[in-house]
Amino acid sequence: MKSISIYWILIVGLLLTVSSCSSEASTDSQVADTPADVTEEKEWRIVSLNGTITELLYEFGLEESIVGVDVTSNYPEGTKSIPNLGHSSQLNTEAILALKPNLILMDEKMQGNKALSGLEASGIKIKTIKVPHTLEGSLEVAEQLETVLEKSIETDALKAKISKNKQQLERILSQTTERPKVLFIYARGAQAMMVAGKNTFAEAAITLAGGNPVVQEFEAFKPLTPEALLQYQPEVILMFDSGLASLRDATNNKSGEEQLLGIPSVSQTPAGQNRRIITMEALYLSGFGPRSSDAILELATALHQKELSLLNEVE
Repeated sequence: MKSISIYWILIVGLLLTVSSCSSEASTDSQVADTPADVTEEKEWRIVSLNGTITELLYEFGLEESIVGVDVTSNYPEGTKSIPNLGHSSQLNTEAILALKPNLILMDEKMQGNKALSGLEASGIKIKTIKVPHTLEGSLEVAEQLETVLEKSIETDALKAKISKNKQQLERILSQTTERPKVLFIYARGAQAMMVAGKNTFAEAAITLAGGNPVVQEFEAFKPLTPEALLQYQPEVILMFDSGLASLRDATNNKSGEEQLLGIPSVSQTPAGQNRRIITMEALYLSGFGPRSSDAILELATALHQKELSLLNEVE
């Protein structure tokens, strides 16, 4: 009897040990799977109301999060398949709500947009982004997006491109001495022509490219007048390619350039006499997005083309 009792005591002890181990393993598994310990990345549904911001979202691989864009978001090609909400000054609140966004991104200049005032109350996060007019501006935007989106953004490739273009730009500016007087003209047809003043993308782009922005008397944009053209005597006229195209006279079969040079006050400037008109795609030149260092390098090459050609001949 004594040996049988010892036998059963050993069996019960073994079962209790196995049960205890199983219970501990089960507890460990439950702790590991506790949702509180899993960091979940927020799923964003973004409406971007600025072409540069949209382009940067693509640059940083965040395009899958974009559910709506504004009319200025026309690059890259993929933006054309995203619902377009039109001009940011004429936003349709119902159209935005239909996209079910949880985040609206816009340029800081849009602060106070009345069309957006009711959307934040519906639970949509609205954030403004500052886009500096510098070669490194897009990297600063990346930092802002990291804060808003609560995730890190890879910028090494963009940093490398900017650094390479800056070196080329510095080489051009160190080899050239001329700083041509440049006037930026914004046009939407012959009856809607404006010139850019201080604190504009045009002033920043011209200066970075080694040009001399001629308008220093006022900020932002003012209507173009014959008196202003004669006063500034620009050596180069800079425009958006779409702006020059808008001057085309289809009735008389005249190109935009012919129409511009046909304006008497334009023909009396060095730019008109030498037909020095530089045009560039609008967002590429003005956006200061991920392609800004490419655009400024291209503008610098165009502004200093004559000097660079002479240097190449000497070499």
